[in-house]
Amino acid sequence: MTSRDYQKSDTYTWQPLPLDYLLANNSTFSLRVLAIVGLWILAIAGALAATISLLPDTRMVIGDESTEVINFFLFNPALIIGLLLFYWFGFEWGFIPVFLSSFIIAFHSNMEWTWALLFGIAFVLGMAILALAYQSFKIPYSLRSLKSLAFFISVSFIAAVSSSLGSFIWSLSHQLSALDTLTIWKGWWSGSFLQSVLFIGPLLFFFTPLMEHVKHQWFEIPEQQPVSLKWVYGAVISVTVVLVIFILSGKILGELRVEEVMTATSNITLVSVMGALESFEIISWISMGLIIVTGYGAIHLISGWNRNLNKEVDKRTAELNESQEKLKNSLEEKEFLLKEIHHRVKNNLALVGALLELQEMTSDADQNPELLRTSRSRIKSMALAYEALYQNEDFSNISISEFIQRIANLTHSSFAPPGNCIELNFNLEDARLDMKRSISLGLLLNEVLINAYKHAFKGQEQGEILIESSITDGQMTLNICDDGVGLPDSSAASSRSLGMKLIKKMAKQIAADLDISSSSQGTTYSLTFETEEVQEVCRT
Repeated sequence: MTSRDYQKSDTYTWQPLPLDYLLANNSTFSLRVLAIVGLWILAIAGALAATISLLPDTRMVIGDESTEVINFFLFNPALIIGLLLFYWFGFEWGFIPVFLSSFIIAFHSNMEWTWALLFGIAFVLGMAILALAYQSFKIPYSLRSLKSLAFFISVSFIAAVSSSLGSFIWSLSHQLSALDTLTIWKGWWSGSFLQSVLFIGPLLFFFTPLMEHVKHQWFEIPEQQPVSLKWVYGAVISVTVVLVIFILSGKILGELRVEEVMTATSNITLVSVMGALESFEIISWISMGLIIVTGYGAIHLISGWNRNLNKEVDKRTAELNESQEKLKNSLEEKEFLLKEIHHRVKNNLALVGALLELQEMTSDADQNPELLRTSRSRIKSMALAYEALYQNEDFSNISISEFIQRIANLTHSSFAPPGNCIELNFNLEDARLDMKRSISLGLLLNEVLINAYKHAFKGQEQGEILIESSITDGQMTLNICDDGVGLPDSSAASSRSLGMKLIKKMAKQIAADLDISSSSQGTTYSLTFETEEVQEVCRT
């Protein structure tokens, strides 16, 4: 929310301006930082001066009346300044003047420094309860709605009761009686509560819009983090600990008060006993109220955390769906581009093949056009691999069966002797092979078939070439067989011809075991290599 948007808003939820955030995100010597820090120091000095001026009249050593204690907490400038700083700027801005003022009070009463520290923390405990409440519930503190007013009164009462635990520290350090302790305790929490209702509340109502406007106009306010489950647990545990300490302290105080009455009074009357049990009655009612408020607050916090969690899950799910959609669109674009690349590579290879074919047609017989025809066949076999790839949905691999048949049929139409009847048959189990090995396999198959058409069927009017494959445990065995006259000699496998060198080189590139067997009944090239997923059997 920008400062302009916040200016138009009448919600004014608690948005602290942490001191470390202020110094980290602004120049230390900027006019705005110097102004707010200077005003803060003046507020601290004013709180300390007011506390010191009230010290001679605030001994809190009293008799049966708690009026003096109530008056002390009803109008305590240090507490009023600290609470206003807390609401408008944050916890640490109000913590320091309240803690220092309470420490001065304890020190002035000759309290040991350890007890003085605890006494000062007790004053700040109520402020911590307020911070937990407003941070967790996100309810406006400007008191401009019934909900805001009711929440302010409720948390102010709990904070007053929480800070009143300091009365026990005061009593223990000064060794006061149970009656005096009870009087101080009642005056403490009732005076603090009335101060919040009669002084803090009206000041918040009238001046919060102005202060929030100035704060958002001058400074960038950090976004509050959503309430986490750890925060919920911390808030519930903190309030529960305060409640337990309060109940136990009240129990001890009540027992001591009854014991004092029993010891000091020879003739015990009903009135004296009822008076002694007064603390039990007050503590019981307050405890029940605190338990109800704590339970409701815990339920509200957990339900609020669940709502925030659901919102976060919905937000992350929407972001994930959006990311998946973008990824899908990006993948489709890349697939389209890759398909276009393969298509253009195939077209370029076809262009090269056409140029070789044109050269072949215009060459004289003594210029060996057979070499051009063989080169053109090799290029076409590579082009078929790219064509099969861009026509396929998966750009990473292609169908071996379909690829083998297309190359074999192309070579058959180009190199089969015109006066012979040579049959080309297939018995293939299908699998998939990656692009790189597919090109090598196509070149190998092209060389074997060209060699067969050129040499295997010399002196024969008919023959057969059979290409068959089988798959076992992810291993494909591919056999290319002919029933021709066989190779000239048994050492043909180690021939130094270009065709045989290509066959061996391509077999190595597809990581295949190559075996060549030949006799007067024909020749068989056998390849064994790994493939990917098996699909179906194709028999032609």
